[in-house]
Amino acid sequence: MNQLKTIIMIMVAAVLLLAACAEPDNKVKIKTIDNVEIEKIKEMTGTYVGDNSKVNSIVQSLAGGETVKGIDLSGEEIKVTYGYEEGSEISEEQMNEYWFNGKNIDKKNFYYNAIYLTLLVPNAKGFEFTIDESTVQVTREQIEKELKEEFKDYPDVNDEEAVKQFIEKNKSKLKELASEEYQAFQ
Repeated sequence: MNQLKTIIMIMVAAVLLLAACAEPDNKVKIKTIDNVEIEKIKEMTGTYVGDNSKVNSIVQSLAGGETVKGIDLSGEEIKVTYGYEEGSEISEEQMNEYWFNGKNIDKKNFYYNAIYLTLLVPNAKGFEFTIDESTVQVTREQIEKELKEEFKDYPDVNDEEAVKQFIEKNKSKLKELASEEYQAFQ
């Protein structure tokens, strides 16, 4: 009987030790291209640059959105600055691991986000994304040119229903385009 109690106590101690060492469930993870909620952002189709809160919501719903420090919508352009903010739920270490992992995640995310902003915000003339010293700047024309070459069924961005259907039909290809061929936009 004492041996059984000892074994149970050791098992309880091991479980508690593992639980204490595990990453907390409430730790905020930075959104990657793979876990962007397409259904959520698709519903924001037809947002205009003048609607600051909706544009902000779109940007924060896209890849890296938890690290947005600021958005500037002047001149009908969407300029997003990413980085670490004191007091954020994201640690500086998490932010650095996410953005500076040596896999060009910044450029892939920037082009992915530009593709979706092109589709969702029809009056945006251009996009600028900055993290530390890395900046990517593209125009709507550059993004649309690539999308029209890639997709023969590229919709009129003013037709919200057509855009939603296009996103649903092509979400995998849009992700692939940003992830593997982001150089096409340079």
